[in-house]
Amino acid sequence: MLTPGNRKLGGDLIWGFGLPSGTTEVCLGMTSTCQTHCYARRYEQYRKNASAKYQRNLELSKLVDFAQRMRYFILNEDIQVVRIHTGGDFYSERYAQQWLQVIEWLPDVSFFTYTRCWRISSLRPVLEQMVPYPNTRLWYSCDRETGIPSDIPAGVSICWLMTEPHELPPVPVDLVFRIQRLRRTSLSPLSGIRVCPDENGKQYARPPHCESCGSCWRPASPRIALPQIDT
Repeated sequence: MLTPGNRKLGGDLIWGFGLPSGTTEVCLGMTSTCQTHCYARRYEQYRKNASAKYQRNLELSKLVDFAQRMRYFILNEDIQVVRIHTGGDFYSERYAQQWLQVIEWLPDVSFFTYTRCWRISSLRPVLEQMVPYPNTRLWYSCDRETGIPSDIPAGVSICWLMTEPHELPPVPVDLVFRIQRLRRTSLSPLSGIRVCPDENGKQYARPPHCESCGSCWRPASPRIALPQIDT
């Protein structure tokens, strides 16, 4: 079900749960931008074992006792941090409710997830129920097609997919991710907005990863109000 670490996540502190990516069956809030640049979809295309595992996870996630199975798995492996969806997204209200149950059952485990399902009216209320739990970081994932949500609940963080070299994310954004071809050049924070250390093009003595960085899964700092930037 869950897999420990990878090049981006780091060692074995963070375990990830993945579903098939880039399909309307699973990624309900998908835009053409995120589908085009989806790293998980490309990964599944050349790593058939991973693709098969994600498909098995999808079938498991449809079981009525999925939340119970996930709880047992996390406790059995003594997992401390879980990234919900290294690929895929919340694809139904029932499925999202299962993860909400897991979060509630395991207050000593940290959970974090990026989702575009804030765009789906039937799913957004369930996502917002996750926000008050102190062991959870919920990220609304945005791009030029989605824009920024008009109503951002307190405690929700915003990440932006940057697809052009001189693109400036609108306010309020907490973190910028860059598509593959942009990562060849070094990029400092954009108007005070942090760029993912793994994608900012800078050279480090030790390559950064999610485990050592912690910006996405540790408790959020209060958002600083910044002036609106036209894009």
